[in-house]
Amino acid sequence: MGILKGDVEILGLGTLLQTLAMNGREGILTLYRGMDRKTIYFGPHGIRLLSTTMRRVNRLGKILQRKRKITADELKALLEEQKLVGWKLGQICINTGKINKKDLDEALHEQVAEEIFDLFMWPDAAFEFQEGPPRQKSDNPLAELTVDTNITHIVLEAARRQDELLQIRQFLNDDEMVLALAGKPRLDTFGEDRDTVTSILPLIDGRRRVREILQNSIYPRFATMRALYALVSTGIVKAQSARGAAAAKTPTPAPQKGPARG
Repeated sequence: MGILKGDVEILGLGTLLQTLAMNGREGILTLYRGMDRKTIYFGPHGIRLLSTTMRRVNRLGKILQRKRKITADELKALLEEQKLVGWKLGQICINTGKINKKDLDEALHEQVAEEIFDLFMWPDAAFEFQEGPPRQKSDNPLAELTVDTNITHIVLEAARRQDELLQIRQFLNDDEMVLALAGKPRLDTFGEDRDTVTSILPLIDGRRRVREILQNSIYPRFATMRALYALVSTGIVKAQSARGAAAAKTPTPAPQKGPARG
């Protein structure tokens, strides 16, 4: 095969990965979108994230905080220590006894998985696949972590997320929208989104934009978007453009996560 190039919009990332898996291909897949790029290694044992030019979509500290392994104050102190000693956050957590190795490994694998799922949200990207193993060691600290050998599972989960995001983006179609509370939520009505909703409610103050809420949420972008949509769809939160115009449509009920397709 050598080198394969194309547009994700034409071929589809899911189709590409499944084709490579069915043919037993091993290689380096890079996606380009403007100045952004992500590179993954696709091999017989799963997928590894070799490099990214983007800010992490799911930071380790936020994962540990939402898993209740550390508190917000403990995370702040650990980040301050990280600045002083220059170590990786995970190493500091282990050395200080805040978390154990098992919890750290689970959090790191979740971090890598979200980075890979984020690739499926790049429909306008170009790709390049270079057959063969990596020629040099990556300096990305996450590069040695392998995610899921079941490519079909990854593709189905990514497709489910894409379907939901298309519905969500009909109403939250601009990350510059300003969100404001319009009612008092009953948290028991939000099902699997309850913890995310509880976490982001303090961020919805009538001034912050969707972009800022996504940046400050301790949950990944997709989970946060789901929770925001759930709040908008129930009328508890109102969305308006940065210029003050209200959202044009009334959302349908928030999408519910169903069983994996296939």
